[in-house]
Amino acid sequence: MLESLTSANVVLATNTGASADGPLKLLPESYFDVVVIDECAQALEASCWIPLLKARKCILAGDHKQLPPTTVSHKAALAGLSLSLMERLAEEYGARVVRTLTVQYRMHQAIMRWASDTMYLGQLTAHSSVARHLLRDLPGVAATEETGVPLLLVDTAGCGLFELEEEDEQSKGNPGEVRLVSLHIQALVDAGVPARDIAVVSPYNLQVDLLRQSLVHRHPELEIKSVDGFQGREKEAVILSFVRSNRKGEVGFLAEDRRINVAVTRARRHVAVICDSRTVNNHAFLKTLVEYFTQHGEVRTAFEYLDDIVPENYSHENSQGSSHAATKPQGPATSTRTGSQRQEGGQEAAAPARQGRKKPAGKSLASEAPSQPSLNGGSPEGVESQDGVDHFRAMIVEFMASKKMQLEFPPSLNSHDRLRVHQIAEEHGLRHDSSGEGKRRFITVSKRAPRPRAALGPPAGTGGPAPLQPVPPTPAQTEQPPREQRGPDQPDLRTLHLERLQRVRSAQGQPASKEQQASGQQKLPEKKKKKAKGHPATDLPKEEDFEALVSAAVKADNTCGFAKCTAGVTTLGQFCQLCSRRYCLSHHLPEIHGCGERARAHARQRISREGVLYAGSGTKNGSLDPAKRAQLQRRLDKKLSELSNQRTSRRKERGT
Repeated sequence: MLESLTSANVVLATNTGASADGPLKLLPESYFDVVVIDECAQALEASCWIPLLKARKCILAGDHKQLPPTTVSHKAALAGLSLSLMERLAEEYGARVVRTLTVQYRMHQAIMRWASDTMYLGQLTAHSSVARHLLRDLPGVAATEETGVPLLLVDTAGCGLFELEEEDEQSKGNPGEVRLVSLHIQALVDAGVPARDIAVVSPYNLQVDLLRQSLVHRHPELEIKSVDGFQGREKEAVILSFVRSNRKGEVGFLAEDRRINVAVTRARRHVAVICDSRTVNNHAFLKTLVEYFTQHGEVRTAFEYLDDIVPENYSHENSQGSSHAATKPQGPATSTRTGSQRQEGGQEAAAPARQGRKKPAGKSLASEAPSQPSLNGGSPEGVESQDGVDHFRAMIVEFMASKKMQLEFPPSLNSHDRLRVHQIAEEHGLRHDSSGEGKRRFITVSKRAPRPRAALGPPAGTGGPAPLQPVPPTPAQTEQPPREQRGPDQPDLRTLHLERLQRVRSAQGQPASKEQQASGQQKLPEKKKKKAKGHPATDLPKEEDFEALVSAAVKADNTCGFAKCTAGVTTLGQFCQLCSRRYCLSHHLPEIHGCGERARAHARQRISREGVLYAGSGTKNGSLDPAKRAQLQRRLDKKLSELSNQRTSRRKERGT
């Protein structure tokens, strides 16, 4: 052993392996010239002094702006054990002893610039071989919206994708972010990025377990680890799940700045951050990250990925029936898609105004200059202001007043504008569908297709005013029910009344006044005495008109409001608060008689207002929730580990 050690020019060992109890005890104390401790920033200072005593000169290599030493004891960490020797020397002596390697050979310069400005005083530069490389530059990878951007922020603020709240569970999980990660990974894989070149990183072990349960069976080569487990590694694309999303604004474990620095700088060509900007903006360091991605990268909302999201604090109708705009998600990430479009050389390029203008068809991302990142420009200034929201609202109100059945918004809208259009359309009870992929995504707002109208409109040529709408809705109603829901046996009472008045006016030679025709609120004329015999019978209102009016009113009140249904509802019937009509037991459900959309909107408003999910119909799902399964598995593993350690200690005590 001594012969092997003395014949070697370099001896490698761990800190504790260099102790006097190991093989180095065979060498003289002054044998080594230099001691180099690699990754010194992660080593306890006490362990560093073991090899330091072997030579007169030492070199500490590492990055004290990344993960600190691991200390299990919180009390020991507060006493100073968490401070590494490298960090202490850097703080005490500064530039006299520190030499920084300023050129990095891993990250795209857009990824590197944030870490350089926030952690390294702007000293880092990217080598020309990596400064502008993107995922689309890899062999076999298509040029898509995902592969053409180095920075992507998926914001869940205002989407209701909250973290799991378990009192007895220290780790955190977020199933909503798991779904978003899965969809983004699928988009990258479909574009040709190999799963082995993608990493999913999260600060919380429970979230790592949830991600593995959801993704490993579909992408076996995908690497999913915690931030601590991925230290020192790198991948072409890295997806970060920050997990924390709560009404209190607690960031917890994310408050460790160095851990976030490690997570972001693992990526070479693409990094995607999935977080709730409203929550993470409560921490100053995380806020700088969100602001940087907002200004230099692409920002999307979770609404672009998931169609079944219940918006948080969604708007509802007031007692007069007027709608209020939905509450805007807080935070800069949801306020704009991208603040400015920057060229790779660092010079700003003005983002073209896209409002009201579609992109030329057939233009692919591959035609763009490879030196320029494909960062989507946002809408022009003012669209995100209240004026922009009022502009969309005015367009939808004008569409409702017109005879058009469909209104299409251009794909030039950014994600936040599309969110506003969805919310305003929902307020007015319209259908709102999002079609297309990537930059060609657009919104179509349409009215509900009318059913065949029943007869009994005003006679042609009478010039009578248009029929009245049904009975005014309740405050929870978002729009008045269409007349076509009335069956053929249920005449419009107001139409009958106006017909009779028209005949009376015609017989008397007095045309109906314009005010009466416009308002439709004429009062029944007083009955006049019958004239002498021989006068034409048409001069008097017919008695059968009054009888028809009364019988129609009684029949309409006692008959099911569903079209073509003649069932009586005098004894057995259900009143619908959405359309103020009575229906038989076969047609009383809102989805059957035509109030399904309004019922769903009312339910979403109630859930958002009260924050409680109500059980629906159908058979209860007996399968265990994946998040709960992951929690139970972690507890089981922890218990088995404790029992195994107990058995090991007992064997040592017995000497076996």
